[in-house]
Amino acid sequence: MTSARKVIAAAAVALTIGAGTAEAAAVPVAPAQGADHSSQAAGWHHLWGPTKITASYLNQHDKKWVSRSFDAHSARVIGAFRCWNGGDHSKARLRIYNIETHKWIGDSGAQPCDWTMNYVQNVGGYRDGQPLRFVLTSVGKAHTTEVGAFGAP
Repeated sequence: MTSARKVIAAAAVALTIGAGTAEAAAVPVAPAQGADHSSQAAGWHHLWGPTKITASYLNQHDKKWVSRSFDAHSARVIGAFRCWNGGDHSKARLRIYNIETHKWIGDSGAQPCDWTMNYVQNVGGYRDGQPLRFVLTSVGKAHTTEVGAFGAP
């Protein structure tokens, strides 16, 4: 399993189990193969969430939710989200927006609402200290969606 997959798996566990509690405050990550263990960070940390965005909220706001601005205090950020439906093939999309540069720096693409945890990570164009926002969009019928954020130490 690659280091990125371990990070994502750890974030999913923290988001699912922690549900906003203190247990989700530190997400340990195993170091990559061949990595110097002493130089590895302790792991990803929970920034906020999970925040539950209801289907009724999404329907009243053009199927869109925008987080408050936040600073990840990190050069790397992961957004985790999941939604569920009644088998109508709906999807959701989470993007990361850098407010200072006015650029999108991460995009999950449209992912099915099947209760599976989905992720998006910033891919560049971001410096620690720049304010970010997550933008969630429903594709198809809106469904209740949970969103959370994690940062590297």
